[in-house]
Amino acid sequence: KVIVAVTSAPTSVSATSVGRATNWLTVYFSTPGSSSRTFLDSAILPALTRATKTIDVAMFDLNLPSFVQALVDAKGRGVTVRVVVDQENGNTKLDADLNGGKAFDAIKTLKAADIPVVNGGRSSGLMHAKIIIVDGQTLFVGSWNASYNDTFRNNNNELRIVNPQLVLNYQAEFEDMFVNKQFGARSVLRAIQPVLTIDGTPVENYFAPRDKVMDKLVTEANKGRRTIRVMIFTFTADELAKQLISQAKLGVNVQVVIEARGSTQGVLSTLFCAKQANLSVRTDGNGATMHHKVMIIDDETVITGSYNFTKAADTTNDDSLLIIRNGRVASQYVTEFDRVFAQAKPPEGIKCR
Repeated sequence: KVIVAVTSAPTSVSATSVGRATNWLTVYFSTPGSSSRTFLDSAILPALTRATKTIDVAMFDLNLPSFVQALVDAKGRGVTVRVVVDQENGNTKLDADLNGGKAFDAIKTLKAADIPVVNGGRSSGLMHAKIIIVDGQTLFVGSWNASYNDTFRNNNNELRIVNPQLVLNYQAEFEDMFVNKQFGARSVLRAIQPVLTIDGTPVENYFAPRDKVMDKLVTEANKGRRTIRVMIFTFTADELAKQLISQAKLGVNVQVVIEARGSTQGVLSTLFCAKQANLSVRTDGNGATMHHKVMIIDDETVITGSYNFTKAADTTNDDSLLIIRNGRVASQYVTEFDRVFAQAKPPEGIKCR
């Protein structure tokens, strides 16, 4: 009941307030191809500009000049800035044609400003986190990377959270990566307070691979009684696909949108060939990338974060997941899902046995 939902629209950034003036959660959605202000301009960059003490960033892809410059400027004001990246697998360089004719190297820029950077890249998994913590009080987390593509081309959702318990969970995760250099299966850290209630909203917070996140997803899907909506970048987890098929057989209306790029290598054919009347699966219609990692259950529960529905996300990658049980939050995600689903296309070229 203390939620602000903000959606980046083609011509402006509009806001709808719900509840009291003090809000612990704000939801943002990107609009691919829009030339309007994005949540980067309206929320994230202002937060970095206002920082007075600390900025901690863990980011898989990091090549957005305005974001990196805000970190450099904060360091110049005396703010302690710390960064974790996946330098092996993420993208930290931006081509000249996307930056006014001048190539941009995020790591080189950060190091030139004496900002410490920890490389979380490794052969056994990805440092796939997308975490920003400002002054130990404000958390930004979701599917969005501080990259050119994720900001201007891709479908993403981002959460702004100011609840101390949730911030503490993510701060501990950051410290484990930046200070302890513990990544993936090597880390034993789990969420300090995984289950909590914030202003009447039940919330669960988990970190992969330690918290067996896929088990949580299957359990939540099993709770669906009316609708399950999924929009996901990568979906290869057979156990979750089978659960969605089972729910459809029980009469639950299941709708799935999978990013078209690489979708044939995952469970797309499994879902499509199940031939269930209550199960509709499509590939996204975004010319770039549909980057969401979202499940919406019965218009009441939202599952989101950086966690793709894959074995790698569950067993080797550094990822996080939030389960938020609030109908007003869910309605914002349903609106986004309906937009993505309307643009999506029936899969082609699938041969069912």
